[in-house]
Amino acid sequence: MKSQVTLKELARKLGIATSTVSRALKDNTEISIETRIRVKKLATELNYEPNALALSLRRSKTYTIGVILPELVHFFFSTVISGIEDVTFSKEYNVILCQSNESLEREISNCKALFNHRVDGIIACISKETTNYNHFIALQEKGIPLVFVDRENPVDASKIISGDFNGAYDATQYLLKSGCKRIIHLAGPQNLVLSQERMNGFLKAHQEYGIATDENQIVRCGGGETHEAFEIVRNLIEKKYLFDGIFAVNDMAAVGALKAVQSAKLRVPEDVSIIGYSDWALCAFISPPLTTVQQKGYEMGTKAAELLLKEMHSKDTFIEPSIIVLPTKLILRESTRILIQNDY
Repeated sequence: MKSQVTLKELARKLGIATSTVSRALKDNTEISIETRIRVKKLATELNYEPNALALSLRRSKTYTIGVILPELVHFFFSTVISGIEDVTFSKEYNVILCQSNESLEREISNCKALFNHRVDGIIACISKETTNYNHFIALQEKGIPLVFVDRENPVDASKIISGDFNGAYDATQYLLKSGCKRIIHLAGPQNLVLSQERMNGFLKAHQEYGIATDENQIVRCGGGETHEAFEIVRNLIEKKYLFDGIFAVNDMAAVGALKAVQSAKLRVPEDVSIIGYSDWALCAFISPPLTTVQQKGYEMGTKAAELLLKEMHSKDTFIEPSIIVLPTKLILRESTRILIQNDY
């Protein structure tokens, strides 16, 4: 049996955007007459019909949305949840929370469970294991609106992300300005775009300051866990690898690095300056308090919920995805040296 022709297939054959095809089929006057004729001609030739299941699901409301996050207890993700729930509660929507625990298998199971519960839409953050996105694409094909948060991915859906490149650049720039000569970066999983962006920001800051870097300065800390970072940094110290600054992919890794430096009787920040990422709740209360890059988790949650509700209430069968990038902020505390030049 021949599969049903989709809007995306029409768009691909015509070499235009899917949203243009959708509007052309509705005789939207913003689309030129020539384009509308081309679209309708191909749609007729290929026997295109709107996805009846997607339309019925979009029109049948349960006033429930699903949320899939890697960890519900993680401080950053808990602030995202708070933002989501404040918006959805005000609109009288219920929320079903699911935790993938950084597992692709559990993420797939979460998607199936939420679909079976007939949620009206889903907000998700992909797991560290996710490199195949068919389970999310299947939800879209069944008419379930999707909005992703924090971690970028190739799915053609709306996303709310942080300015990871700029955040990493600002952190590294501060370390360089404050006198650090050799900085190591505890990097995250290679398959996550945010890990790549934070690494790129780290490298760009060095490049702009005319400071050469080598591959030994990028140390993979794939899980980003405290114990993992502790072992990595302690091993570097034992091997007499010289460094005076650390930029970690997240706060948990930064805390592990800080404890490893202290266990070697080195001083923070006099001997080694350390910067984390996210502004975890306890960053201000460890000793010394941790300098970090603050992400706007609550705002990410509110904007994701607002965008999802807007897409859920749309009458269009296809909605042009939105990409919203939230700015970060460097929060200075006592784990970094004071600037030599007071110009930051």
